[in-house]
Amino acid sequence: MRIRVFGCKKFSRLLSDRVDRDLSLPEARFLDRHREACPECRRQERSSDCALNMLRAAALEPEVAPMFEDRVIRRLRVQTVRESLNYWSPALVGAGIACVALFVALHLAATPASINRDYVPDGEAKRYVTPRTQPKLELDRIPTFVR
Repeated sequence: MRIRVFGCKKFSRLLSDRVDRDLSLPEARFLDRHREACPECRRQERSSDCALNMLRAAALEPEVAPMFEDRVIRRLRVQTVRESLNYWSPALVGAGIACVALFVALHLAATPASINRDYVPDGEAKRYVTPRTQPKLELDRIPTFVR
């Protein structure tokens, strides 16, 4: 009887260890031999396996796990793309164009205006506008009133 009590304690300890790690070959053989010899430990193993299976089923529903994995994989892909040059190249090209435009604007602002308004290059039509003549007021013809 004494050996069986020590064997049952070792069996329950190894049952809990089996969940956390892989058992060595001698430990697995001990579990097999003790399981055959002790009906109480067999019932304990069945009930603990049933409880563990119920916990596993309740912890991760099959619909939740794939969505989580998809989100993690998507985030990794986005991070990889953001770290690559292909992600930043449009921004760099835009910044280059903005720098060129700014340089051109500053250059045009710095050069003095040299437009000759009277200059008419050859080959262009010149518009001649005849000024309208306003009628002259003849002040001599206005009658003066005497009091």
